[in-house]
Amino acid sequence: MATKNLQKEELTSEQKMIGQVSTFFEKNRKLIIIAAIVIVVAIVAAIVGINVASSSKAKAQIKIASLEQRYAELIIEENPDFSTLTSDLESMVKGSSYPSVKAAYLLGLVNYEQKNYSAAQSYFEKAYELNSKIYLAPVSLINAASCAEDQGNTAKALELYNQVSSDYPESGVAAKASFNAARIYLQQGNTQLAQASFAQVATSYPNSEYGKLAKNLATVL
Repeated sequence: MATKNLQKEELTSEQKMIGQVSTFFEKNRKLIIIAAIVIVVAIVAAIVGINVASSSKAKAQIKIASLEQRYAELIIEENPDFSTLTSDLESMVKGSSYPSVKAAYLLGLVNYEQKNYSAAQSYFEKAYELNSKIYLAPVSLINAASCAEDQGNTAKALELYNQVSSDYPESGVAAKASFNAARIYLQQGNTQLAQASFAQVATSYPNSEYGKLAKNLATVL
């Protein structure tokens, strides 16, 4: 009997709860529908936003590839006009995305072609500053170092070459950067440091053309 009463009380409580929930939904049906619509709209907006972002990213990738192709076509002309290309590239230099970094890098190349070494160096350094984690970072630094050398600023060039060697030792330009640093030491008359640096290049990059050349130089110094 006691068991039956307990079961009856549980059933009554369940029925009350169902009734309360039903009443709540009935009274607040419009609010719930509106809330559901808001959630759906938010989800759709998020999906659309992602698609737009992806689309924008894809468009930027296509655009920078097109501009790079235009640069390649211009540099083989006898008297290239880089003005339109420069303007288009400058409009893309914003943020740390690959297209933005590549735009700054290409601006460095454009200015280097025109022997505007100071501007070229600034753009290469800008490319590095925008994103120091992608493959263009060490390439941008070594190009900036070359620009500094072209301006006679060997101190800055040496600083940048050594930065490439220390921060990106596994990059494809590390051997060249290390070799160039050793070359500058030799030009400065610091034969002992130059010899040690050439020997280090030979040891670190034995299969590189710079490593092989450095080995020969370290031997004769």
